[in-house]
Amino acid sequence: MEIRDLLEGLEIKEIRGSERIEIKGISKDSRDVREGYLFFLTKRNKVYLDEVRKKGAGAIVTDIGDYVSFPSLIRVNDVEKAMGQIASKFYGEPSKNLFVTGITGTNGKTTTSFLIDSILQTAGKNHGIIGTIVYRYKGHVFKPQNTTPGVIELHRILDDMRRAGTTHVTMEVSSHALDQKRVEGVHFDICVFTNLSHDHLDYHKDFSNYRDAKSLLFKYYLKESSKKRKSAVLNGDDPNVSYLLPEEGIKKYFYGLSGTYETRLIRYTQTIFGMHIEFSLLGRRMRVNTPLIGDFNIYNILAASLACKIMGIGNDLIKKGIEVFKGVPGRLEKVKNDKGYHVFVDYAHTPDALEKVLKVLLSLKEKRLILVFGCGGDRDRDKRPLMGRIATTLADITIITSDNPRSEDPELIIEDIRKGVIGNNYKIIPDRKEAIYEAIRMMERGDILLIAGKGHEDYQILRDEVIHFSDREVAEEAIGVGL
Repeated sequence: MEIRDLLEGLEIKEIRGSERIEIKGISKDSRDVREGYLFFLTKRNKVYLDEVRKKGAGAIVTDIGDYVSFPSLIRVNDVEKAMGQIASKFYGEPSKNLFVTGITGTNGKTTTSFLIDSILQTAGKNHGIIGTIVYRYKGHVFKPQNTTPGVIELHRILDDMRRAGTTHVTMEVSSHALDQKRVEGVHFDICVFTNLSHDHLDYHKDFSNYRDAKSLLFKYYLKESSKKRKSAVLNGDDPNVSYLLPEEGIKKYFYGLSGTYETRLIRYTQTIFGMHIEFSLLGRRMRVNTPLIGDFNIYNILAASLACKIMGIGNDLIKKGIEVFKGVPGRLEKVKNDKGYHVFVDYAHTPDALEKVLKVLLSLKEKRLILVFGCGGDRDRDKRPLMGRIATTLADITIITSDNPRSEDPELIIEDIRKGVIGNNYKIIPDRKEAIYEAIRMMERGDILLIAGKGHEDYQILRDEVIHFSDREVAEEAIGVGL
């Protein structure tokens, strides 16, 4: 593909050299560059320009204002935006030939995407999924580095999906990805909003910036999509929904537990083993049984059902897809045992998520609710005391421990959490394995134990060391030992 074919529609400030050079590949990582590649030059990777030149790169695209010497150079207003647009063209604009659903929100993205996956698989669709736990499509399974991949990798994956016969793709879209333009050039059909609460303020600095980043999926990316029938699926109960509303011309569908929404809860019953839910889906009554529990999972089910209905999936297939779905690894995942213990592993690592899951379990407990949790290092410190207060207010017994401390001292992270604790119904055990063992030791038949924060993760980050660590495996081991 020649450079000129990749530049159509771009905001270009300057072109030096020939536009007829054949481009064999594209990259922003100097280590991946080969002869004939197009390289995206930024202020951060500028130091590798000589390496890129020696490797035989055919051209560079940059937004650096300083003089840069290169035989073929394209200067643009925004190199990250150009990267997505060029990547889409280089891989043949794959998203135009796929039905693409994007999901954003603080919590619920993964479960909603897995529910959509279950419904579409039940309906016989070739469906791909891109998200926190897995990138998966038609015989291919990859462990992700990020919830949403880098923009070049994303378009390559979408192209691979298309070539493999995938017809529908559901992807989680993180606030980081939106802020960093990682979904530039993706043509969405449906965008889903789950909810918004305190998270990632270490990156976004304040809630307003975080909310604005989330709104880009609807106000910019869905707007810019070339798809003829575009829809937004929105949680009408969330107080921030008004900030995310797309402009006229995009069909808006609302769902929630109350209100006169297109999709709304009618009633439900719940036990520790699951829920029976009755809801209205675009005017048609639906009844489903699910092993999932919690109001937050009702929201996830409503969002997934509504998205799939918009895609044209029938109610019977939606019902079946929900009912065969057993859950997501690390999302209120039950640890099986024969001792009468109710042990759950959950990814809740924000104040809102922790509060919601604790309140659900609190309403279902026969005896005591025990909690093991910590907070990650090198992340938002403001949420630590908030989570300490929530934990010690709602759980009967809380064990505060380490999460992924990264470069921080675990003891100092725990001290931040302690600033918010209420009362003295807590213990501090910095070693996470020992904390889980201690929680199992104190359990009696009928107790509920929630191990929160890491969910599906099978590692722990301790300064420069990454060790294997799974909350579920440790809990199974502790229960099996019979302490």
